[in-house]
Amino acid sequence: MQATLEATDTKMAEMMAELTCELARTCNEKENYFAAMFNLTPAEFKCLRLFSKKSSLSIKEIAHKMKITPGRITHILTALEDKKFIKRRVDPADKRNVIVSLTPKSTPFIKNLNENHIKLHEDILRKIEPAKRELILGAMGDVVNALRSWSNSRQ
Repeated sequence: MQATLEATDTKMAEMMAELTCELARTCNEKENYFAAMFNLTPAEFKCLRLFSKKSSLSIKEIAHKMKITPGRITHILTALEDKKFIKRRVDPADKRNVIVSLTPKSTPFIKNLNENHIKLHEDILRKIEPAKRELILGAMGDVVNALRSWSNSRQ
């Protein structure tokens, strides 16, 4: 009986591995498509999405959230600054830190970007039976939490 359970667990783990890889690939395709719609690189799009709830972040926060080096962040921020979406300033409380803020030009752009991003996900949800939507969203939350827990345990 135990061997059957272990075989079932292994098969489910294989299915989960394949599904999470496929989900990551298709989400990446979706993000690339969406970024191109707004004439952004995928990295610029991901960076701007960080500002959906906060209008300013430190470079350290951005690097941590995007999980890329500060040098790569500098390249992305320079491109966004050239497009007049962000501005950088030295943190008056700690001269070693740089604060990145949205410009007035970017506010309506970010609002439009976020609204379109939500609309895209509404379209995705419409492709799922209404009775399954809550269950799927709950399960996705559980998977994300389990993956975060795994990731945090490695650090």
